[in-house]
Amino acid sequence: MEYVLKESLEISTVLNSKEQYLQWLTHNESISIDASKVTRVDTAGLQALASLFVSAKHVGLDIRIENTSEILNDSIALLDLKAQFYS
Repeated sequence: MEYVLKESLEISTVLNSKEQYLQWLTHNESISIDASKVTRVDTAGLQALASLFVSAKHVGLDIRIENTSEILNDSIALLDLKAQFYS
């Protein structure tokens, strides 16, 4: 399944994002995430997204992130989370 992240990956969106991510996991299909629209990121939002990746891998789902925005790439690098997203 292909999904698109919204502009904001911030603490104010974490609860809604968590619910959305849980739904993505229930489809038991490969997950492709387009991150080109992301313009705002904070640690809480990035942790929620990283948790999605850990959970998907834990249950054996193929998951990948594509078209990551510069701000998201910078945040992933700053928090040293590349291994979570690009393994």
